[in-house]
Amino acid sequence: MNNLITDVKSLEIETIKNLKNSKANNTLRAYQSDFRDFSAFCAKNGLTAIPTKPKIIALYITHLSKTSKFSTLKRRIASISVIHKLKGHYLDTKHPIIMENLHGIKRTLGSRQKAKKTIINQ
Repeated sequence: MNNLITDVKSLEIETIKNLKNSKANNTLRAYQSDFRDFSAFCAKNGLTAIPTKPKIIALYITHLSKTSKFSTLKRRIASISVIHKLKGHYLDTKHPIIMENLHGIKRTLGSRQKAKKTIINQ
């Protein structure tokens, strides 16, 4: 019985190590940074950051759309979703209010990347 407890503890330690290694450190830092920004937006506006609701995500991405690229909006949603999962909360990032809002932003602002000049054309 004692061996079983020891084996489970070592498996738990190894599992935690695997979970930490599942994402690159820079990815984890980006998630945390994005979520800090979302939390600050929520605090400033009297909203709940975790667990949050799709409507709050929609408001947040509308707020960001004034100064951010479309790809940044999608990354922020992904970061907020990952943090929710890590904290044991479900967040429906495919909710119609989020998706339709994104589509509206994309139609208004566009999603084209700014092309860099080629070396030859410089």
